[in-house]
Amino acid sequence: MAKVIIPNQEFIELLKDKSQTVIIDANLIIPPDRSDLDLKNSASLNIPFEKYKDAFIEPLLSVFSNVAIHEAVYREISETEIIKKYIDIKITSGEIILLKDDDLTPNEKSIRNTIEEKISQFTNFNPHMDNRNDRGEVKSISYAVAKKLIYFSTNDSNAISLINRTELNPFLHSLGAIKVYELIYAIRVFHKNSNLLKGIYKLLYYLTTNEKKVNSDWGTFFNECEKEYSKYCE
Repeated sequence: MAKVIIPNQEFIELLKDKSQTVIIDANLIIPPDRSDLDLKNSASLNIPFEKYKDAFIEPLLSVFSNVAIHEAVYREISETEIIKKYIDIKITSGEIILLKDDDLTPNEKSIRNTIEEKISQFTNFNPHMDNRNDRGEVKSISYAVAKKLIYFSTNDSNAISLINRTELNPFLHSLGAIKVYELIYAIRVFHKNSNLLKGIYKLLYYLTTNEKKVNSDWGTFFNECEKEYSKYCE
């Protein structure tokens, strides 16, 4: 269960300079789908890609000018044809940056390999087998550290826990996690499409009984964000 925590200093630094590189994982590109939940009297538990694209991805790319995905994430999202076609267009136009390990210098590759070995032991990814489980997150984080990129945006609790693990702090100390709810707030401020974003927020953070116990409703969430972040959105 994802818990909404406000404020986040890394998000504040990103708002101060929205041109910084934000590496996103597959969970931000693939629409949320919670159809596995057995909820009565609930609204739709998933969002069609076209609707999600217009409400979230397109505004995200206009607010933050350097959004990037690692090639491992590209491989993952390419399994869905409609998403692959969309991302290919965005990469060709330069709106999304495709990060490739071949572009790393020898020293950066050494750092990347070291980080990958260190963090993969806490995941389901085995670098020697190159299995798909957690591959995108591990490779994105490793690349970010090697390139000294600060921000990694995710809605994956496993990836966030990796960044926050005490044992990995010496290796990941420069990496800050930006969460999807923070991006939802930024899009709401700069694009005003509150109804669609409200639905995405509810689907991700305010759907189950337990989520409603630990997270705020949409109005309270937005007001709390305004208190902490609005001064950085001018």
